[in-house]
Amino acid sequence: MSTTHKRPEKIAIFREAEELLKGREFAFLVNFGGLTVTQISEVRAALAAKDARFVVIKNAILGKVAAENGWEDVSALLSGPTAVVVGGADVADVAKTVVDFVKKNDKASVKGGQMDKKLLSAEEVDKLSGLISLAAQQARLLGTLQAPASKLARVLQAKIDKENEGAAAPAAE
Repeated sequence: MSTTHKRPEKIAIFREAEELLKGREFAFLVNFGGLTVTQISEVRAALAAKDARFVVIKNAILGKVAAENGWEDVSALLSGPTAVVVGGADVADVAKTVVDFVKKNDKASVKGGQMDKKLLSAEEVDKLSGLISLAAQQARLLGTLQAPASKLARVLQAKIDKENEGAAAPAAE
């Protein structure tokens, strides 16, 4: 953004938006029109628990920052009140939180987003929300890796138990 002839507060707002979005792997755009302060606080708290943020940014600023960050053209998504959801280590978990919130609050809607600089539709964000979370994937992988070791331990224990039964029987006679 050219900083010549711009008011200092506009420059500061632009730079803050730039910092928020710089280097983000994903961002979701949400229409929050009609929501109460309490509802917005509720979604912010739910997202904060996932290390994500819900931030309102003017559409004009968001469009410029998105372009400077190499996103595909988001201008089609920038009408009406727009909030940006960014952050969190698990894109599927953050998407699920956003989509669940929107389903509970019919005045809000997912506009779309971006992931790895590719534009996402609202339907694609919804599909992301249906993916298994990173923590669940890790637990599933750990269980898969532990299964052979558990089976081996049970087989070895059964062999030890059988040998102990055989050794105990002659001693009893």
